[in-house]
Amino acid sequence: MKRILIFLCLIGMITSISACSDEQDPNVLKVNKSSDEMGGENYQTVVSELEESGFTNIETKKLDDLITGWLTKDGEIEQVEINGATEFSANDSFQKDSEIVITYHTFLEEEKSDTEATDEKNSDVVEKSTEEKSPETVDQSTNDASVESKQEILTEKNSKDLAALLAVQDTNDLIVVEFAKKYAGRTIEFNGYIAHMMLHGDNTTRYDILIAVGDSSQTTYSGPDFKFEDVNVFDLNLIGSEVPETIGMGQNLRITAVVEEYEENSGLFFLNPVSSEIR
Repeated sequence: MKRILIFLCLIGMITSISACSDEQDPNVLKVNKSSDEMGGENYQTVVSELEESGFTNIETKKLDDLITGWLTKDGEIEQVEINGATEFSANDSFQKDSEIVITYHTFLEEEKSDTEATDEKNSDVVEKSTEEKSPETVDQSTNDASVESKQEILTEKNSKDLAALLAVQDTNDLIVVEFAKKYAGRTIEFNGYIAHMMLHGDNTTRYDILIAVGDSSQTTYSGPDFKFEDVNVFDLNLIGSEVPETIGMGQNLRITAVVEEYEENSGLFFLNPVSSEIR
């Protein structure tokens, strides 16, 4: 009987020493969150937390599948793998050099070739147009005050017609129709905001954007329903001191755009964006 008691005591001591050894092993670390808790968080935050815990082998992978960033945020974690396992609990133990792979969502990196090609094409058109003009025509247009006036950007301050347009309460008001016909091809500038934004057809990077007059926080509304149709975010030419990485509904802008046409059936006033200043 005495031998049995001694044997059991020895087993208890060995187990206790082994447990203490595991707890004190500097190469064995615990995660402070489960895989479910990490999912949906920003990947940079989780990377920092794991590094602070002592993990040394952390890799990140991008899923460039975001379009607007409204539902899934830029940088949001899709999954975290530790040594190939995608499910683990808080306080689970792993070696400090365990292979950790964090997969997160982000926006598609646009191919700039299309934009550059468009710019080159527009440049060629301008050069060709200038070459076709005779020197006399160029001189006459430079000295002609009426032509210079046509190149001036229309604002509420220098154009009573634009001020009246932005103040209409009915998108089908005759003022809207007359303005579109009279100033087709002219450039206007006004304060507006993105009232709605959706993908254009089956495209994944081109949008139809509805622009309303004024600020997104206002409670009263005026002006026609302006629309940028089939445009890329690059086409908006975002400018300003603090240009955000993404834009969406409610974004206040100082719009500079060319008048295209007014469509009476839909009540939409189409514009071609020149620049959009963040405000």
